[in-house]
Amino acid sequence: MFSFSEKSKARQGRLFCQRVVCWVIFPTLLLAGALAVPALGETPIPPPQPLCFPGAPDYSYADGRLWINIQIQVAYTPELLTYFVCDIQTTDQGSLKTALSGDIPMGPREATADIADRHGAKLAINGDAYGFHNHGIIVRNGEIIRTRQSNSYHLLALNGDGDLSVIPGHTTTGQDGAVLADALVRGGAVQVWAFGPELVRDGVAVNFDDFRVISPRDSAREPRTAIGQIEPLHYVVVVADGRGKGRSAGMTLREMQQVFLAAGAQTAFNLDGGGSSTLYFLGEVLNKPAGGVERSVSDILFFD
Repeated sequence: MFSFSEKSKARQGRLFCQRVVCWVIFPTLLLAGALAVPALGETPIPPPQPLCFPGAPDYSYADGRLWINIQIQVAYTPELLTYFVCDIQTTDQGSLKTALSGDIPMGPREATADIADRHGAKLAINGDAYGFHNHGIIVRNGEIIRTRQSNSYHLLALNGDGDLSVIPGHTTTGQDGAVLADALVRGGAVQVWAFGPELVRDGVAVNFDDFRVISPRDSAREPRTAIGQIEPLHYVVVVADGRGKGRSAGMTLREMQQVFLAAGAQTAFNLDGGGSSTLYFLGEVLNKPAGGVERSVSDILFFD
């Protein structure tokens, strides 16, 4: 059974204090000359490549090594759908990371935000929920955690160069899980997640009608989390809210696929969704997790 983080309630209090600092204390200190600000005329270093969405972002972060730009998008399906498109660019091959709840395999489950806080994440999302099932090849930070391959689950691999690639479940039928896991690690994989389906390959939509881990039907509207790659060290993350009456009806897998295609993704992969779908950015959860509170999860993906 899924559990909910007790820490998420305390987080709301911390966020209130942060907003007091930003809205009240910071302006007071600024007027008093107690805080330094960039000189007039200085502009932040732009990201290496154009953003994957038109128009201005609603949230941004840049430090000259990592650029995060997030845009809230709304569609009518005909029901209202709210989702976040995140353009992430970096010059560091190691910027995309993963972390486990409790910092150990199969550790005590925690909210995405609590794991992200502990690791200093700038942006984080929930992962593949490996702790809620016992299928697939699971590799985290070069360590093989599980070798029980299943042709139902697709695999997403991240190599040391920061490149994502997908291994569809049907291509591994009959392979020994331990042999496959060892081959992936020897081939350069430092992370391997098991979920799916694969959404985009080589910039083209993938047919996932036979995927059975979750429903591929167009009537299946759910909160969703997915990640893709546009080019080397240029990623796109999409998180869709759902199960929110009058606020967001949820997204189908085909709609998610179209968002990645519009963003120019060459690779895209669906992660765990539903009540787990969470988008964390600079200490705050931006989306509205289903159920009204963050679900405790087994792992996250994050950028720092």
